[in-house]
Parts: sequence; C-alpha cells; structure tokens
Amino acid sequence: LAADTATVPSPEKPIFDPLGLYSANSHERLDGLIKPLESSTLSETKEIFDPLRLYSDQSEVSGKVETSAALPFLPRPALLDGSLPGDRGFDPFNFASDANSLQWQRKAELKHARLAMLSAAGWPIAELMHKNIADAFDLAPLLASNDRVPSILNDGLSHAHFPAFWIATIAVAAALEITESVAENLSCKLNPTDYGFDPLNLGGKTDEQKRFMQEAEVFNGRLGMLAIVGFAAQEFVLKSAVVDQIPIFFKPLNVAFEQLMTSGAM
Repeated sequence: LAADTATVPSPEKPIFDPLGLYSANSHERLDGLIKPLESSTLSETKEIFDPLRLYSDQSEVSGKVETSAALPFLPRPALLDGSLPGDRGFDPFNFASDANSLQWQRKAELKHARLAMLSAAGWPIAELMHKNIADAFDLAPLLASNDRVPSILNDGLSHAHFPAFWIATIAVAAALEITESVAENLSCKLNPTDYGFDPLNLGGKTDEQKRFMQEAEVFNGRLGMLAIVGFAAQEFVLKSAVVDQIPIFFKPLNVAFEQLMTSGAM
C-alpha cells in the first residue's frame, strides 16, 4: 500500500505529456492531472496572424491584428501608426525600433528624398544642356562617354577636377551637417525636417493643406530615389544617356520621334 501510494502523483503537481504517452483512459488523464505545456493565460492572449488564410478554422485566428498598409501580409510596426506624413507601415527590417530610431530614419529619408528629387531633375537637364553651357564658357565638358552624366557606375566621377572638386564637395556637406547638429543642440523643434524654406508659401495654411503637402514631398521624394537609381542602372547597362533611351520624355516631340525612327524603335 505504501508503494502504491508513493507512485500516485500528487493532485497538486501537474503532469506534462507532450508525447502523449498517457493513454486516454489512464487515471492521470481522467483525473485531469495532464496539463498543457503552455499556460492557459498565454494561449488566450497569444495572437495568431494568418494573412494567407492557411488556417482551415478561421475562428482560431486573431481578428484584431492590424496589418501594414504597404505590406498587408505583415503586422503593422508598433511605432508606425499613420500619424507621420507618408507613413504606410513599411518597415520590414524594423529600423524604427524605438522613438529615437524613428526620428533619425525620418530625417534621413527626407534628406535623401530632397536630394533625389533635385538629382532626378538635374540628371536629364545636365545631359541635355551641359555641353552647350561648357562650350559657351569655353570649358571642357565633364560628361562621361556617350554623353552620360558622371556616376559611380560609369566611372564618370573620375572626370571631375582633383582634388579641388572633392575638397569643395566634402567641405560644403560637412558645413551643412555641422550647422544642423549645432542648431539641434541649441533648440528643440517638433519637426526636425522643417527648415523654414517655403519662399512661395506652398506649404499650406490649414492643417489639412499642410498634411497634403508634407505627404506629397515624401511620396515624390521616394519616387525620386527610385528614379535616380533607375537612371544610373539604365546607363550602366545600356551604355547610353537616359535622354537618348527615352527621348519622348525629355526632348521635343519632333526630335524624339525622329530619333526613335532612326534607331528603329518605332
């Protein structure tokens, strides 16, 4: 009797059976001593996300999971709640893991977006007008082979005058960054990307108008970043200027059609 009593588990001590070794009619299972590995509280609060509807029983799926607008098969990042202009919940690598990271990433995106918009406009303008301007001032043109804009992919940056060009470029960039860092330490702006530059007063007067213009800047800046990468890749692969590859976007229609007919594209 003592031996039998020793082998009976205490009702207060749970038994875990992940391999299912206890039969369905065993007294341990009938007495409710077999417990799941996960507690009931965890299983109740655990969210199940099923964007591809792989679960046959959709009642098991959590219905309150908010998905990202940009990536509807992923949950929305916690900090990207749509309050910032241009926020569509796109952060698959979790770069904005905290508030400081989000602020830094926001500034970096807008800086690159503004540079990309200027570059996307300046790239074809340079290919169209650089030679004429250089001839007017009796200077040697700095375009790369086949009249392409100098870029890191076509070795065009080697055409710049050394070391004066790079010294001036790095000095200007450093001066701008140092000035911004000093200003941030001396003041606290709610919007660190607002530099007060709006000479034409296009920023809008009402909150709705301001929001629209801020989102327009972000969206066009993202498009500009894609465009400038596309320009560089196209010219690297096709070995010709982007204004000659798609002249209908950059040249008068008569010139564009003549060029396309000559090249056999039409």
